[in-house]
Amino acid sequence: MQTLLKTSSEACSKISILETYHLRPLLFTTTNNSSIIDLKRGGKKMNWKVELSEIEKKKRFFLEGIFEKDGIELDVGFCRFLEPVQVKMVVAKTKDGFTVGGYVHTAIEHPCARCLEPARVEISGVIEALYLPESMRKNVKEEKLESLKNIIYYHETEFDLSERIIEAIVVAVPEKVLCKPDCKGLCPYCGANLNEEPDHKCDKIPVVDSRFEILAELKNKLKNEEV
Repeated sequence: MQTLLKTSSEACSKISILETYHLRPLLFTTTNNSSIIDLKRGGKKMNWKVELSEIEKKKRFFLEGIFEKDGIELDVGFCRFLEPVQVKMVVAKTKDGFTVGGYVHTAIEHPCARCLEPARVEISGVIEALYLPESMRKNVKEEKLESLKNIIYYHETEFDLSERIIEAIVVAVPEKVLCKPDCKGLCPYCGANLNEEPDHKCDKIPVVDSRFEILAELKNKLKNEEV
């Protein structure tokens, strides 16, 4: 990234990207050929689909391996995976359905919320869900509604557990990513990176009526506190 943008239009474009970044959601999806490398089977690739009959037969089983980062696509172009996703998961039969629990770990590259420079983010997420037959939905008592966000009702006999992995990753991504805690961000007038130019004095500051200077300073202060 250039230390100083040459034109005001370039600066506006960069600042606009920063504003858009704060507004757009972070979404992940898996590709059709998503697979896990099972560490316990000598690196043999497996998919994430599990049959209900297998769950009922085994009652409880473990999945441990590395989910290839190429098996995950980002719905927005602001970040990318730096490492494969390490997964440990246990599936256990219950009286009425089954539970899925475990954790994921990976690392992503994400734009800093202040300066837009790429920052490495370590991701550690928790997998936790209860699967119940669709027929039980009406039987859930009203006092249990608080836990509905962790309940997934099903009517099929095959389950793609990769959805739970993606869920855990998304939840673990910080709302605001910083390249460093004291990141100084961008010059609001020309877009210069203030980390690279700590003594930057912008020559593109618009002339402001002195009566409004105090309000302008307050506005900039509040804007910096938000990020």
